[in-house]
This record gives sequence, C-alpha cells and structure tokens, in this order.
Amino acid sequence: MSIRVIYILVAFFLFSCKGKEKINDAISDEKMRIIFFQLLKVDEHITRMSAQDSTWKYSSKSAELYQKVFDLNKVDRVQFYKQVAYFEAHPIEFKVLLDSVNELSKREKNAALK
Repeated sequence: MSIRVIYILVAFFLFSCKGKEKINDAISDEKMRIIFFQLLKVDEHITRMSAQDSTWKYSSKSAELYQKVFDLNKVDRVQFYKQVAYFEAHPIEFKVLLDSVNELSKREKNAALK
C-alpha cells in the first residue's frame, strides 16, 4: 500500500513540475508588481465604497476600474491573465512577486506617514 502512495507522489511531482518556459509577450516583473499593487488598491477602494453605499454596483465598477489600471499601464487584460496563469504554475516566482508588492505597500505607507 505505501509503495503505491510513493509512486503516486513521485508521478504527481514529475507531472506537476514545469520548466521555466516564459510567455512570449510577458509583462516585466517590475510592471507586474506595479499592476498588482494598483489592483489591490482598486479592490480596497471598491470594498470601502460598497460598505458605505449598498446601492453601489460592485461588479460593474470593479471591471471598469480594473480596465483603467490595464489602460494606464498599457497592458491587455488577456496578456495580464496569461501572466497570472504563468505565476500560478510557478508558485516560488509568484511568492517573490507578492513579497515585492508587499514591500511596495510598506514603502508607500511609510512615505504617507512622514
């Protein structure tokens, strides 16, 4: 029984590990960091607005504001979500990206407090 479990785990790890294939039209890590940070700010704004006003349309405003962030950064929505799919397949790189977004947030907060 335990040999089967070991074989299943080995097979799982072999098939789940992917190479370092990058997307052809990949967004730079710096730009992804900025976009993620801006989208987090949009989500925070939407959460606050919907808590203050129950008639506020969450889904339509969310899509509209997300599109503004994409337009501001000259990134296509499809291109962005391809990059997100890449990061989902590479969790270590995704963690590095999220850590850098967290550091950006801390720097902005400290600058606002000064």
